[in-house]
Order: sequence, then structure tokens, then C-alpha cells
Amino acid sequence: MPRNIVVFADGTGQRGGIFFDENRSNIYKLYRATRCGPEYSVNPAEQLAFYDPGVGTEPIEGNVFLKLFRRLHNLVSQATGLGLTLNMIQCYAAIIRMWRPGDRIFLFGFSRGAYTVRALGGVLTYCGVPTRMPDGTPLLRDENSTIRIAKEAVKDVYQFTSSRYRDKATPEQLMRLEQRDLLAAQFRGKYGSGDGDMSNTVPYFIGVFDTIASLANPQALGMLMALLAAILMAAAWVLSFFAFSFLWWTGVLGGLAIVLAAIWYAGEHLKAPGPLPGYSARQTRHWTEFRMRFHDFRLSSRVPYARHAISIDENRAEFNPVRWMGDEGADDNGLKRFEQVWFAGNHSDVGGSYSENDSRLSDTALKWMLDAAAAVGLIHDQAWLSLFPDAAGPQHDEKRTGIYRHTRTRVRKIRPDAALHQSVIDRFELPEVLQYNILKPYRPEALRDHELVKHHYKASVAS
Repeated sequence: MPRNIVVFADGTGQRGGIFFDENRSNIYKLYRATRCGPEYSVNPAEQLAFYDPGVGTEPIEGNVFLKLFRRLHNLVSQATGLGLTLNMIQCYAAIIRMWRPGDRIFLFGFSRGAYTVRALGGVLTYCGVPTRMPDGTPLLRDENSTIRIAKEAVKDVYQFTSSRYRDKATPEQLMRLEQRDLLAAQFRGKYGSGDGDMSNTVPYFIGVFDTIASLANPQALGMLMALLAAILMAAAWVLSFFAFSFLWWTGVLGGLAIVLAAIWYAGEHLKAPGPLPGYSARQTRHWTEFRMRFHDFRLSSRVPYARHAISIDENRAEFNPVRWMGDEGADDNGLKRFEQVWFAGNHSDVGGSYSENDSRLSDTALKWMLDAAAAVGLIHDQAWLSLFPDAAGPQHDEKRTGIYRHTRTRVRKIRPDAALHQSVIDRFELPEVLQYNILKPYRPEALRDHELVKHHYKASVAS
């Protein structure tokens, strides 16, 4: 019997299941309600789930040196987004281990996790899911083997070049996209994951909360730069007691750091797959962009269903949303294939991670997502997910806390005809709602010209 294979990718710094009473994202809440286990009613013969914590959430365990290394690793990951590739590899490897022909793949993500699963959808569209080893023997499904295969698909094929619109690509960019197509065809032939033209499977449902383009966390990036500078200067100071001056050691260590960074950059960004049909090895060798884009702006026509919940009120410039384009038609039962809907609240008011007392807005977005996924076959245990959506729920503002107070502000641009969730309309009708620290009417600047609510602004001016 076909099963659901459900993969969850959480946002930066988000890792559920650590404490009994914790602030949970919508991703972890969904995972908890859809997984199998002794306390759950979900039958593993019908559905399997995998949860991948967000970037920069390695558990701080082990001896003092391991703890220090993991803290530094988490800081680097959160600051630069370097963990995204690893997240993609882990999620794809989990699919390889669980998937069987006929199974349906559901992908869910929030923030950078949304970025991750949208890119993962691209990996599946290009590479499919392996069914055998290159020599024709049965597929090895142990963790190490699937990780090796996943690295090949993600780093050698999908990340060969950035995703972009072909009709807007330069001749050089178009050539790289064509070469990626050839690499994908080679991968499918090598692992029996499709024919020459098409992969053997794609996601059945993709559900994402507020996909963001920012791969860098300015708060963590500032901390990282300060920490690295402090470590370098401390090391130079200690070494100056044995030989040479403090400035000499600072220059040497700084130069060594630059060399190591260059070696790492070459390993990550130099692509040299060798000759491909119609291309010599020299023609395929190239440097990728410093900040590659792996998400696809257009939803594949082969993906049956997708949903995107976007925040109206997020105002941090670094959290610019990555919109989606897709076929908004309906299936034979009248279910819409693709919906991209705007919700009240900031980034985490849509994707979750505030206390349960303050989660009425995120419950609204989660219920909308769950209803859509359940309508096409997602199984969930209602005993593990109670939702209380409320248009009057409290709204947060991260721009007024921490280091984000000193970063750029940007009001999100929303088309006058963009789809608004009904709760947004209801929120406008309320006399006042809590917005960070004050009760007042809901009148976000981003919706001033929206055709469904602009009359509220005129009424406010008149009064």
C-alpha cells in the first residue's frame, strides 16, 4: 500500500522536542502530530515522518572541547547559512531511506527551512529517488550510504549552478542550466531514479511558512566576527611571549585564516564534473556565484499541490520573502493546486515559535496549512495538535528587540489583489488588537493600497 513520506525542515535556531514546555514552531507541532510512535495513532504502514532541526541547532553535549566546537559551529551556521546544504542532504537522504515506488512525498518548512524544502523539491524534480546502486545491485539504505548519494545529488547536480528563469538567463547561465540537466540525467541513469527525460517522483505536497531569501543572520554574524577577531588577537598575544611581536603574529594568523577560507571556498564553489555530452571538461569547469540561489521561483508543473503562508507584518529588511509562482487551477475534486496567502503578524507569528499564550496568529496559519494537507491525504493525530486560531491574537515585532533594532527596516510589498486570509479581513474589523506593546486598530502600511481593505485607511483618516 502506498504510504506518505513526510519531511519537516525547521527554521534557523528552531529545534523542538528538547524541553517539555518550550516555544514550538509550526513545523515541530506538525511533525509531532504526524509521526508514528507508541503514544501516537499514526500507523507506520501508512505514514513515516522525518524532522530536521533548523540551521545552528546542534545539541550542546559532550566534553568541554566538543561543547565549545558545537557552540562555534552553531554560531557559524546561523551567521552564514552554511548549514542549509547539510539540511538538504539530510532531508534527501531520509527520503532515500524511507521511500518506495508509489509513496507520496509531503514537504514542510519554515523560514530557511522553507527555503530548504523548496530547494529539496528541485532536487527531487531533477534527480528523483534512487532505486538501485550504480552496478545494478539493490540500493543500500543505511545512513552512511544514503548520505553519500544525497551529497552527490545536492552538491554535484542541483548546486552545479543557481536556479533561475531560463527565459531571462544569459548565454553563459543558460549553458550551465543545460549542463545541470545533463548531470541530472546521468544521476537518474546511474541510480535508476527515472528515465532520460524525467525523474521517477516529485513532491506530492509542499507546504511552507514565510520563505525568506536571507542566508545570513546579522545578529549571529556580528557575534561571529567579534569572536573570531578576539580569538585571533588572543592567540597572537600568547604567541608573542615566545617569539616575534604581537603585530607579526596577527599578520601571520590573519594570512593563514585567509588561506584556509580560500581553500574552503574553492571546495564549495569550484565545479569540475568532467566532460558531458556536447561539452568538454574545460567547458563544464566553472566557479559558482558567492551567494547561490537554490530555490525555484516557479513551482514545477509536476507537483500536484503546494501552499505558501506569508507574513504581512514582518519588517526586517533581511527577512525579505521569496514568493512563489504556480498554477492556481484546481484538481478534479475542486481542490486548488497552489495557494499563496498573506497572514497577519510577523515572521514567527506565521511560522510559530512564540509561547502558547501568544500563538493565536500562528495557529491560524497552521490550521490553514493542515486543512489543505489533510484534504489530500496527510494523516495526523488530533490528540497531539489542538489549535485555537484567533484573528485578535497578539502580534510581535522583532525589529524592536535585540540587535535587530539597529538593522534596516523594510515594509513588505504586497500587490493590491494579493490573496488575504479571511482572518486578516476579520482583524481589520476589530476595534483594536495587541501590536507588540499597544492596543490599536490593525492598519499595516503594507496593505494600505489593497483593494479589500484600503477603505479602512480612508475611514481612519476621516475620523
